[in-house]
Amino acid sequence: MFDEKKSVEMIENFGSHYNYDVDYIKRMIKQAPNAYEKFESFLPMASYYEKAPDEVIFLVKLAVMKNEDCGACLQLNVNMAIEAGVDEQIVKEIVFNKGRNLPEELKELYEFILNVAKNESIDDKLYSKISNKYGHEIMIEIALASASAKVFPTIKRVLGDIESCSVIQIKV
Repeated sequence: MFDEKKSVEMIENFGSHYNYDVDYIKRMIKQAPNAYEKFESFLPMASYYEKAPDEVIFLVKLAVMKNEDCGACLQLNVNMAIEAGVDEQIVKEIVFNKGRNLPEELKELYEFILNVAKNESIDDKLYSKISNKYGHEIMIEIALASASAKVFPTIKRVLGDIESCSVIQIKV
């Protein structure tokens, strides 16, 4: 059974913890509680990973968020990556330097995930390298991280929350 008060409290705590504007989510709860309930069911997928290293999952999320050009969502994921213990230099390389100085294996993953995010063709050799390195289970986690990272900026833009989806100065 949907508990509006509990959902608002959970979202406000999340927003407070990460200094993230959750007004669009609170509006969703108020204006379309049934829709929000479905969205809330999606949230565990957005944060799910078990086998993939933190730096792999956050590379994926940051690269996709940067591609989606959502400043607030990108900053949120920067904060989450740092909190998870991802090296700040890796975060900076992804956010500010297009992954140019990442270690080779991460640079390949960055190239791969950008191709996925932009719906561009993926070189067969690159795909083989990535899938052989990470295996099926981690590739599934990468897929979920990539797909879910697009959801938040998309929802915000459709709901007219364009201002918080504008390019902001990212802090690492």
